[in-house]
Amino acid sequence: MIRQAVLEYDHSNDALDQLYSLIGNRAALVLKGFNGYGEAIRVSPRLAEISSVRFKGECSDEEVERLTAYRPDVWIAVGGGKLIDTAKRIAFTQSVPLIVVPTLVSNCATFTPLSVIYGEDGTYLRYDTFPVIIERVIADERLLRDSPYDYFKAGVIDTVAKWFEARYISGTTSRDAGIQSGLSLAAQCGALMDLSIREDDFRHYGTDIRYIVDHVLAIGGAVGGFGDAGTRVAVAHAVHNALSRFDSTHHWLHGDKVGFGLIVQERLASSEDASFLENWLHAIAAPTSLEQLGIRFDQVDELVDYVIEEMSIQGIRKIEDAERLKEILRNLQKMVYK
Repeated sequence: MIRQAVLEYDHSNDALDQLYSLIGNRAALVLKGFNGYGEAIRVSPRLAEISSVRFKGECSDEEVERLTAYRPDVWIAVGGGKLIDTAKRIAFTQSVPLIVVPTLVSNCATFTPLSVIYGEDGTYLRYDTFPVIIERVIADERLLRDSPYDYFKAGVIDTVAKWFEARYISGTTSRDAGIQSGLSLAAQCGALMDLSIREDDFRHYGTDIRYIVDHVLAIGGAVGGFGDAGTRVAVAHAVHNALSRFDSTHHWLHGDKVGFGLIVQERLASSEDASFLENWLHAIAAPTSLEQLGIRFDQVDELVDYVIEEMSIQGIRKIEDAERLKEILRNLQKMVYK
């Protein structure tokens, strides 16, 4: 199945200024977050004139149900990944268009034809897929260059993961046109490791950063749109979902936990790239041990059970040697795997 969620993607220095002509005479409603919405108004004060409703913070069934009571002609999502995923689920349910204004460079929610659903406590539950619903993604440079750097860094990690996970599932080539297209795009995502993502580069927002931002927001999401289950999620995201069951990990960003999951995945696959990946994550100050993530040694067995369960839920091929997974995680409890 090949599916894409976006009709138009505009990444420019005045992208947000085009919002109002795009809305036209339609009744619009903004789903706004706690921080990014204020920054968007700073960039484009007219945004405050559009009716809005506050997002409570979790992409959950309860939040979707609450917000479906509103019935605009077009939804406008102004915020981060969970807010955008919530807006996508609502727009699909109501069969109305959606305009997305990302305020963070943190993930591919702006482009993926799915929503990741969590419980009210932040525990991962599932993801729901659907066809095109996003009329336009408005990626405004003025807004994104001033967004939190930690989210950008985590977004790059999550985007790099597209390559390692797609390769884990489907290898490096496929005779399926959709999967091959996804693999080609995933390879571009993996190549981001060769570019500098230092904060001063991000603030300067030069050509390389624009290239990286486009991959985080758009190209990374297109990987799964083309390749579907052949490229979408593997062990790294199963580890992320398992870690989300522990309260100690909730302050870590999605990409940070996925990065740690990549270490587990590549060690499990006996990949020659494992050390290179670990060194890269360490160099950009991403977590490379369970201790950093707040997981104690006596919780490793529980974590292993959760990882195996998550892999079963997502249809990922089963781990044949659970003891090996346990050994890898025990070795990753306090330091980078040696």
